[in-house]
Amino acid sequence: MTRTQPPFAPGASTSAAPGGTAAESQTARSIVLVADSHVVLEGAGVPVRRILPSREARYDLVDPFLLLDEFRIESSGDGASFPPHPHRGFEIVTYFIAGSGKHVDSEGNAGVVYAGGLQRITAGRGMWHGEGSGDGPSGPVHGLQLWINLARAEKGIAPSYQAVTAEQIPERKVGDATVRVLVGEGSPTQLRTPSLYYDVQLPSGGQTALDVPDGYQGFAYVIDGEGAFGAGGRTVRAGQVAVLGPTGSLPVVAGNGGVRFVLCAGVPHREPVRWNGPYVD
Repeated sequence: MTRTQPPFAPGASTSAAPGGTAAESQTARSIVLVADSHVVLEGAGVPVRRILPSREARYDLVDPFLLLDEFRIESSGDGASFPPHPHRGFEIVTYFIAGSGKHVDSEGNAGVVYAGGLQRITAGRGMWHGEGSGDGPSGPVHGLQLWINLARAEKGIAPSYQAVTAEQIPERKVGDATVRVLVGEGSPTQLRTPSLYYDVQLPSGGQTALDVPDGYQGFAYVIDGEGAFGAGGRTVRAGQVAVLGPTGSLPVVAGNGGVRFVLCAGVPHREPVRWNGPYVD
């Protein structure tokens, strides 16, 4: 997706298994803060819920993650919702929860990703791509786009593209949770920065504890419902992001209606970031 503005407060694939249950977890991560998201217009005037970057959830707290957008398009077949635009200096994972999306880029890659699948783009030294709703049955398109920074030493690598189908993404039970491993142990998705990225669903009152390696930092974003997150049981609702504390697993207890969230954590680069719209140097 295009990006027209710099972040609010710029700051400075190896992966892990989802982990054990709440009873097995000896050290639980705290939640540093809970922040709201907001709506912006991107591409061809598509309303997008922007979770990151955020004034509260600053980049230094969630490094290496630059941006997370949640997008919803009313129906398939709407054409190029995000017309051709350039990127440089980071990786992109676009995950389709519902519907489908088309992709075409300057490296000769083209295709459609369907619900439950994802695409990974390593922009590296630079590439153009266009995005739009796919050619599947008409209906709503719903998904998430995550930007993961590249280390300064890798900013100039060759661009690449990877499509992953829903059937290729591992799914596990962790406590009461169903966890889809978008990035992590067993997933074919390859990132340059050691990271994990999970789609987690918990039924009403369900409990889980997700292992996060020491040295990783990141966040949880609630897509639907609400739950109590972290050692202190902080309430996080749909549309809110919870920034993780420094060490331990992440315990979660679902609210009455259950909860669905994504968990993103990775090794921070701790390097200065220079934003220029779709370029991150």
